[in-house]
Amino acid sequence: MPGRVLSPMFWRGLFRRFRSTVLRSEVRIVGRCRCCGNCCREIMIRCDGRWISSRRRFTRLCRDEPDYERFEITGRDEENRLMFSCTFLGRDNFCKDYDFRLPMCRAYPSKILYYQGGDLGADCGFSYKAKRFRDAWKRRKQGTLPFSQTLEQARRTQDRKDS
Repeated sequence: MPGRVLSPMFWRGLFRRFRSTVLRSEVRIVGRCRCCGNCCREIMIRCDGRWISSRRRFTRLCRDEPDYERFEITGRDEENRLMFSCTFLGRDNFCKDYDFRLPMCRAYPSKILYYQGGDLGADCGFSYKAKRFRDAWKRRKQGTLPFSQTLEQARRTQDRKDS
């Protein structure tokens, strides 16, 4: 990737994947949908493992997968990626094509978004819950006993089993 600047979103995603691996704890998705419709507005779309950042790439995606024509370009984010809104979102914030929505819509919110460095909107009823290094460290410190106490607990446990 010579000459290419890696975005803050990339680094955030890399850190999240690293932390999940080290702590052996996958992110959880909690909450429920509030039917706000924000998941259909100002969204980014991935194609071939990369966020779409050019109109040409979006046109090619729509040619290859016509269902993506439901999205319209609404602008760009701070890292120059294209932002989209779904034209099938009704005024009531419900999908007009709910039974035939795209896999990316069915899977929302996705753990993939989290591990790519993305976030859910502040108003979204869903949220990501991930084990943090700080939490793991606190639990470890709280659970650590001096060796003499650990030995005594083991003796008591063994005595109970023997009796």
